[in-house]
Amino acid sequence: MDNNKNIQLAFAATNKEWEEIIPQLTEVESTKDYVLYGKDNQYPEYLYGLYNDVSTLKTIIEGTADYVIGNSVECNVKGFDKQVNTKGDTMRELVRLCAREWLIYGGYYIQVIRNNAGEVRELYYIDFRYMRSSKKNDVFYYSEDFGKKYVRTNKRVVYPKYLPEAKSVASSIVFVSNNKSSTYPIPKYSGSIKACEIERSIDTYHLSSIENGFGGSYIINFLNGIPTDEVKNEIEKNVNEKFCGASNAGRVLINFANGKDNATTLEKLTTEDFGEKYKAAAERAKSQIFTAFRAIPQLFGDMSAATGFNSQEFTESFKVFNRTVCKPIQQTICDSIDKIFGNDNSINITPFSLDDDKEEVVE
Repeated sequence: MDNNKNIQLAFAATNKEWEEIIPQLTEVESTKDYVLYGKDNQYPEYLYGLYNDVSTLKTIIEGTADYVIGNSVECNVKGFDKQVNTKGDTMRELVRLCAREWLIYGGYYIQVIRNNAGEVRELYYIDFRYMRSSKKNDVFYYSEDFGKKYVRTNKRVVYPKYLPEAKSVASSIVFVSNNKSSTYPIPKYSGSIKACEIERSIDTYHLSSIENGFGGSYIINFLNGIPTDEVKNEIEKNVNEKFCGASNAGRVLINFANGKDNATTLEKLTTEDFGEKYKAAAERAKSQIFTAFRAIPQLFGDMSAATGFNSQEFTESFKVFNRTVCKPIQQTICDSIDKIFGNDNSINITPFSLDDDKEEVVE
């Protein structure tokens, strides 16, 4: 007898998820006037998604941006001491946004507006996601549709590079990047992007486990024949709606059957306990992200890993982080503002100080 004949498989599953390949930071020259930022021109959207979804990454970026603006940011240019544009943004707010963009993408954009006399009158932060650049960073393109597959020419705004001597140019762009060898910058945490994806995936897994806990842990066998695909889908939909998810814990499954031979059976899946493995992977990913920023969790309010970490050690760690990470960002932003106004010491940033040892003001 041939046991391979007439075998019927009746497995039903929905919501298949395919593993996505992590986008690579590539620059693609095309027939367009600007260089594509990533193969699909959406790499900054990908980085912004990591920033929003990975709690460790967001905590470090937001906390470091706060450290960068320090205790105060003062502008020494007449007319800019209160606000930098007609929207009412202050120099402190502008510096913080630039610091955040620098930490997410490795660069930032500032729009410079001149008056009819050629004087700088306003400064605006521009969202990094909506900017693209020519290969030589001398022409810039703004569009909120860069995340789409096709961008119409009339949906973008073209800006020239800011030049101090170009007094007649009403609106131009200052672009600051941490990468001088190519068109676009490289995020500081580029070496830990896989770690960011691990943390994001673990969070997604745990959320899915809660939402689909019943369906993922049991097999329900209906022993009264193999129904059509339409009936399968209807049964699966009803079971998911009634018994899956965090809000359905403890509900009773009731089966109606015509005798024992047609009884529905419920089998629990025995799987390896992944708790410790996920915990170890999460801790390793978190450590890698902090290492990428040369930071420690305690500087950002995470005391879970603190073992005998005293105030003196915290102060010394903060000083090192402030001098090796925050101060270079402060200096970069100060230099770019000086370039705009054509003056030295256009702004002063007074760093945070945790003790009586005053940190040097960055100008």
